[in-house]
Amino acid sequence: MRKVSPFCAGWRFALVDGLAGTGKDPFAVTGAAVTGATGAAVEALFALGYSAAPVDIPHSMVPLPDNHFDEASLFVEGLYLKDFDAPDIPPGGRVFLDFEGVASACRLWLNGRPLGEHRGAYTPFSLDITDFLLPGEANRLMVLVSARENPEIPPFGGVVDYLVPGGIYRGVSLRIQDRVWLEELFARPKAGKAFREGVRYFCQAELSVEARLRGDAKLSGLGETLFHARLEKDGTLLASAAAKTKDCLDGSGSLVFRFPSLGRLEAWDVEAPSLYDLRVGLGDMDGLSIRIGFREAEFTTKGFFLNGRRLFLRGLNRHQSWPSVGYAMGPGPQRKDAEILFRDYGVRIVRASHYPQSRHFLDACDELGLLAFEELPGWQHIGGPVWKDQALNDLSDLILRDRNHPSIVLWGTRINESRDDHDFYTRSAALARKLDPDRQTGGVRYLKQSELLEDVYTFNDFTHGGGAARIADRRRTAGPQAPYMITEHNGHMFPTKRFDQEERLGEHARRHARVLDAAMGDQGISGCIGWCAFDYHTHKDFGSGDRICYHGVADMDRIPKYAALAYESQQDPARKIVLEAASLFAKGERGAARLLPIEVYTNCDAVDLYRSGALVGRFYPDRRTYPNLEHPPVILDDLIGLRIDAEGFSARDKKLFLRLASKAMAGGPDSLGLLDKAGFGLFMARTGLAYPAVEDLVKRYGLAWGVPEDCFEIAGILGGKEVARRRYGPETDARRLGLSADEAVLSFQPGGEWNATRVTVQALDGYDRPCRFSFLPVRVELEGPGRVLGPKEFSLVGGARAFWVATAGREGIIRVAAEVPGFARQTILITAEASE
Repeated sequence: MRKVSPFCAGWRFALVDGLAGTGKDPFAVTGAAVTGATGAAVEALFALGYSAAPVDIPHSMVPLPDNHFDEASLFVEGLYLKDFDAPDIPPGGRVFLDFEGVASACRLWLNGRPLGEHRGAYTPFSLDITDFLLPGEANRLMVLVSARENPEIPPFGGVVDYLVPGGIYRGVSLRIQDRVWLEELFARPKAGKAFREGVRYFCQAELSVEARLRGDAKLSGLGETLFHARLEKDGTLLASAAAKTKDCLDGSGSLVFRFPSLGRLEAWDVEAPSLYDLRVGLGDMDGLSIRIGFREAEFTTKGFFLNGRRLFLRGLNRHQSWPSVGYAMGPGPQRKDAEILFRDYGVRIVRASHYPQSRHFLDACDELGLLAFEELPGWQHIGGPVWKDQALNDLSDLILRDRNHPSIVLWGTRINESRDDHDFYTRSAALARKLDPDRQTGGVRYLKQSELLEDVYTFNDFTHGGGAARIADRRRTAGPQAPYMITEHNGHMFPTKRFDQEERLGEHARRHARVLDAAMGDQGISGCIGWCAFDYHTHKDFGSGDRICYHGVADMDRIPKYAALAYESQQDPARKIVLEAASLFAKGERGAARLLPIEVYTNCDAVDLYRSGALVGRFYPDRRTYPNLEHPPVILDDLIGLRIDAEGFSARDKKLFLRLASKAMAGGPDSLGLLDKAGFGLFMARTGLAYPAVEDLVKRYGLAWGVPEDCFEIAGILGGKEVARRRYGPETDARRLGLSADEAVLSFQPGGEWNATRVTVQALDGYDRPCRFSFLPVRVELEGPGRVLGPKEFSLVGGARAFWVATAGREGIIRVAAEVPGFARQTILITAEASE
């Protein structure tokens, strides 16, 4: 039997800052605080005046401000306590505590006796507590957590462009096992070349499963126990395999299940991610289930191939950071990040930078069809022998935890952007291949002609700085025989805030589009992963001086900037119609009141532009500038167009006037050269108009100064029909307050991780768009079984702001209200619902 109980509710927490010293051991203490092997001294801290407050897991020891803070305020120690009753244990059975993530080091005691310690913020660990329990009595677990940046624990030891907020920030479980149990399963599904039928892919499938048993090392007394493995789909048994005790190798507890040929099964694919349930049972002693997928993935010198077809990997990097709570976020928002990347932005791959990320996020990747590249923790710095051993332990734990995810197609076995280290990276690459012979390896570097000990040359390419150069030459960077993928671009080269001036926001989007286009033009490049999805907290040496890196295509609230459109517009229009201009169409927002050019990011065939109800003209994707993008942006380079027909000019004169007027509106009068001025002279000579009259035409038709209803509309044309329309214009005063939640129902597991959903508040104009320059104050009120994560009073940023509402362990209706001066109070209801 296996019984897993959630262990996340009913903790107490107190900061005990100053407990630990500053030596290499995060728990090396001075004085008489914690000097021995018992927890008595730790418990005595509460008698010295420390107060413990009730908390639930996930938990961050220090709230993270939105910006302008000192990261040293996060370098604290905290003490977590939980009292619980000892569970019933079967004869010979064992009890474990399973931690999914504690940042960044911890030491544990149960009933005053030391349980052990764990180092590293991102990997799970388990502790056998059987012999420490007091049957029939209350038991006290104490966890001392250090968030100090220990130079012997990756990623620390050098400068780091991200923060590691401390706490028990991932789930905790209590697990009861019989005397023999399954420690882990490693499924090795094989898929032949896939073939498509309708919307699904199929393959000729094979499957073997490696299982490791724990408990009695010699498995004595089990006799000829028969172990079963079952492959199921939606509850239907498809195939089974069996093994006996004698099949265990040398008493090591290893079993291999070899399924008969499975024949034709649905393949796991980005377009149709078919998942299967694999269940392995040890009689009535234990059972373990995982989800698997059958797919063939390979990086080659001719690009990346999934199930036999070439697929360009358009992607973004992701940090697991949120406002206020840092890393400590529940399952729902973890999954929502994957949905934003896949459904909203349409990316095909996410790089889990620069560490193992939440299992909830990866589960969502499996379900959605979002490919993932996951890597060991680190950032540029390589430490000494102890540091390297810890890094290899992290890599091992990462692969053992995640190697059954079909979404993961590449392991990162180098420290991000570190220099070559032959011995260390020979070990890390070999370790990955040993633990998972079926996946390729990569190692993210910024070095050209770096030693390639992995399978794929993964390169951070910051060539593009706004000029003509877009990406580095692949052959000169990695050599012609190396599979190759760009793993970062843009980012720090052009940090952009969501409330920046339109010209910067527009250039930010263009830079992402340019690099994507250039990478797609080289058939030897497997993919191009932009830096990055969301803005994030960082150290003083990075960001904008306020401890925030504004490198994302969206801000920390997951509210997109224009750059997100460069990705979103590349989706198949059958899946989602995208039509959005990277402009407010506002006179004066750009330098010198220049209105042109305007990019429209769309996956439509063409865009019709209307001004004040009159058709300006039809515009087409800019395939000259972006020859490789599936859906290049449409460039609006004329705001006059057909409207000038009312003046009765000849076709020749009209064309000349529109060209010169558009150039003047894009670059200002000073952009007109001698030939342009001569052209205006020719136009005046042929039409008999004096210069003031020509200038008046430009002002009247182009700039439309003084026209009260100067409204613009863009219509997306697909297959010859209008499929979408957007409006822009002068109605930019705040008309109403918008309040919405990502989820109307929040499911939570009683005693398990609390869940949460994002709530967005916006000051909306006459076109239901956020008022881009509104920073009005907001006050949030909440009633019912929930809580707001972070402050309840804040300001809008660029007309919008998000906050997260979490469950509180009880079912019921959560009523969330927002008040902004000058607007009617808005209220939404969220249902908190318990699940098994």
